[in-house]
Amino acid sequence: MFSVIKICTVLALAASSLSEDAPGPLVIPASQYFEGNDGPWSTFDVRVGTPEQYIRVLVSTASPQTMVPWGEDACSSAVFGTVPPDCAVSRGNLFKANDSSTWVDAGLYGINSNGVGLEANLGYDARVQFGLEHLGIGLNGPGFENQTVGGIAAPQPFYLGIFGLNGQPVNFTSLGNHSTPSFFSTLKDQKKIPSLSWSYTAGAKYRLKEVYGQLIFSGYDTSRFKENSVSFSMAEDLTRDLVVGLQSISYSGSSSATLLSSPINAYIDSTDPNIWLPEEACHAFEKAFGLTLDAKSGLYLVNDTHRNSLLDSKAEVSFRLSDGKSGGETVTIVLPYAAFDLTAEAPLVEKSSHYFPLKRANNSGQYTLGRTFLQEAYLSVDYERKVFNVSACVWNQGAKENIVAITSKDSPDSIGGSSSSGTKLSGGTLAGVIVGAVLGGLLLIAAITVLILRKRRKWIGTGFAVAARKSREDSPVFKAPVFNDVSHRGSGSTPGSSVPFSADEISGSRPRSTAEYARPASAAVSDSAAAAAGSTVELDGKDTAVRPNTEIDGHQIHQPEPLPAVAESPKGVFELPGSKVEERPPSAVGSSPPNDREGANHSPPSPITSTFDGNWTGARDSRADSLLVSPERHSYRPGDRPF
Repeated sequence: MFSVIKICTVLALAASSLSEDAPGPLVIPASQYFEGNDGPWSTFDVRVGTPEQYIRVLVSTASPQTMVPWGEDACSSAVFGTVPPDCAVSRGNLFKANDSSTWVDAGLYGINSNGVGLEANLGYDARVQFGLEHLGIGLNGPGFENQTVGGIAAPQPFYLGIFGLNGQPVNFTSLGNHSTPSFFSTLKDQKKIPSLSWSYTAGAKYRLKEVYGQLIFSGYDTSRFKENSVSFSMAEDLTRDLVVGLQSISYSGSSSATLLSSPINAYIDSTDPNIWLPEEACHAFEKAFGLTLDAKSGLYLVNDTHRNSLLDSKAEVSFRLSDGKSGGETVTIVLPYAAFDLTAEAPLVEKSSHYFPLKRANNSGQYTLGRTFLQEAYLSVDYERKVFNVSACVWNQGAKENIVAITSKDSPDSIGGSSSSGTKLSGGTLAGVIVGAVLGGLLLIAAITVLILRKRRKWIGTGFAVAARKSREDSPVFKAPVFNDVSHRGSGSTPGSSVPFSADEISGSRPRSTAEYARPASAAVSDSAAAAAGSTVELDGKDTAVRPNTEIDGHQIHQPEPLPAVAESPKGVFELPGSKVEERPPSAVGSSPPNDREGANHSPPSPITSTFDGNWTGARDSRADSLLVSPERHSYRPGDRPF
């Protein structure tokens, strides 16, 4: 028992050590809200400040920093013409730096400068109040001090805050300035994740019973997408690294059409909701869906009547991707019209309107597949190996998560560092496997031990039992009953005669002693003693001389009168007084059935059918008045004294 306790203790310590040394994938649950003024979009929780303030944000695959709505300024008339009544809630809650004891102000900076920085290619412009602060991801996920956090006030271009997934250091003004590590790289440095990798899908409110987004660090969930063999390499431009070859875009619905005539390179970026395409491709979309660009808002607004007809048309748009603009393996991502059916709120439009998320690109640097695309695409990125994967989402209600780890290229589990991903058990899981294996081995040993002990006990009980030994050829073996008193035979009987008692002897009534039915070994006497008594010495089946008509205590009993002889039947069947009995062969073993029924007119069991086998157990109350004693087993009848 103490050994088992020691083993379990060692395994528990090993599990703790493995959990610290070998972190596994980190899954960040969605907030279970769909929100935003250009969505609806599935958001995630972040925790900012001390004490922690909970804010819901969107995921940005391009940004290295986290930005949140900045206190009262984010819902003031200075940034809104008319402040929405639910402004704070609609923006995912506000961060109040004055309520945090750990905020360290770094100053007011832009998100890009001179065409370099976050969303500079799309023309984004925003002033952000940066600082160092405590930051955590998810409701219960890891948190770190001195993380770069920015406060945004204007509702455009970011209405909701963002959580950055890019691994580049945060730069307040332009690329190359002194900055702090990103939250993503800090996770790896602090050994919270095994590799610089993540997987993300935006979720889809229109699918099933609303499917939330998913964010996993150092892993992916195979239950959320259809696997393919296409591997994409990262581009050299650090600000536009997730570039794919968009070979074609096709439309199917009431008719079919090709929407992209020439292949292009497009950047995947969840920061922006739109699909940015060449002007020619936008015209093809306008024709296929009957879209009209609203000059004031710059959006393709869709009225209710036209929207319903588009939804009923079951129209779909297919994007065929590859690592290059031509040739190679491809993967196709299909978006139903419901994926483009978004809602614009103030301040994008004066009143709520449906819109189609399509933008005309001014140059190739703006070709972008935004958040709309990631509703139907599952994106996994490995910064260590500079590769990523794009897969089509699958929609299975109630599907169980199947998380697979992406190991570091420097990990021993990564052969040559060339694998794009690999599976690895977490420390706790590995320790569980070890404990299970040890306990399984102990149970197997215990089961084998029990079986061996049972077989050994059975062997001892049977193998060591002393078997009955056969009598030697020169030993007296009784094949018939033992007659205890020769004087009870007829005058014609001799000691060597095989004739049993006569009919008169059998029918005669005489008192019998208990000793005649059962003569125990304790009653044995010597040959000389028997001779002195003037009686013939007989055997009890064990070569032991006994004294006739002698009870256990040695006292003489009443000598009965001699019985007359009875004639032997030619066939060896002996009749009893009364009617003639049915002639039947003697039993080979044992005796006749007991005659113990009330009032039955049956003869008592035959006294001459006992054999050496010793199985005769005639009924005590209805036995014949024979002087028979079994060689192997003594019979008896109730007497004055119990035995």
